[in-house]
Amino acid sequence: MVLVDEGLGIYNRIMGNINISITAEFTSLIKAQEYSRYIYFVSTKSRKIYSLVSKIAPSSLMDHIFKSRIQLSQEFDDFVKNTQFNCAVEFGCGYSLRGFEYCLKNKDNMYIDTDCEDVVKNKKEILEKICVDTGIDFPKNYMLLAVDALEDNVYEKLSSYIVGDKNIFLAEGLTPYFSFEQYSHFIENIKQLLKLRGGVFFSQENHRKDNSFGYKLLRKFVAIMTRNKSYVKFMDGNELKTFIKDKGFESVSIYYKNDILFYKIN
Repeated sequence: MVLVDEGLGIYNRIMGNINISITAEFTSLIKAQEYSRYIYFVSTKSRKIYSLVSKIAPSSLMDHIFKSRIQLSQEFDDFVKNTQFNCAVEFGCGYSLRGFEYCLKNKDNMYIDTDCEDVVKNKKEILEKICVDTGIDFPKNYMLLAVDALEDNVYEKLSSYIVGDKNIFLAEGLTPYFSFEQYSHFIENIKQLLKLRGGVFFSQENHRKDNSFGYKLLRKFVAIMTRNKSYVKFMDGNELKTFIKDKGFESVSIYYKNDILFYKIN
C-alpha cells in the first residue's frame, strides 16, 4: 500500500498530537487512499506511526486491514444514503467527512457529528480550512457538538437539536473500543434518546474470529502505539442481540457483511 502524497499534508500543522485523536487520524489516513480531503486530518505523528507499522507488517496484511476498514465505512455510507430521516447523529464521529459531505448535497436534513471536545475543535478548524481552500460554504444544516457518549446524558445533550421523529443514530468504529461495562452503560445511555426521539441506531461490533497470528500481533502493536484497546465482548451476533434485548429493546436485527457484524436497534 502506498501512502498518499506527503505534499498534501501541509495542512496538518493545525493538528495537535493529542492521544485521543490518533485513532481518528489513522482512519483518515486509510480513507485518504480513496478521498484526498481526509489527508487534512493526518498529523506528522500519525504518519510516523504508519511508516513504522508498514515496515514490520507484510503489505498483504496491511492491504487486508485497510480494505476492511473502507468496507466498514461504505456500509455506514450506504445506510445513510438509503434511509429517510429528518436528523442524523453520529457518536464518536472522529474525522469522518460523511456528515459534512452529506450536508453539502442535501440541505433539508440535519446532520450532527459528535465526539470529544478536542476532536470536535480540531475538526471544525480543519473543515473551515477545507471550505476556504476549495471555495465552498460551510453547510448550515451540519453541526459539530462536543458530546461524551459515556460521561454525558446524551438525551439532555442532543434532544433540543433533533427535529422530527424520523431520526438515525450511528456509531462507526466506536463501541469496539468500549469495555463490556462501558458498552453496557452506552446502551443504557441511548435508550431514552431512541424511545423519546424515535428512529434507528446503527452500529457494528467485534465478534470472535480465527485471525492469523500476524494479524493479532499487528493489532496489539497498533493498540500500544495509539493507546487504544479494542475489545471482543460477544462471541457472535446472537449473543449481542440477546444482550441488547435484555436491556429493554424489543426490535434488534443483526447481519454480517465482509465478516463484519452490523446491527440495528429500533
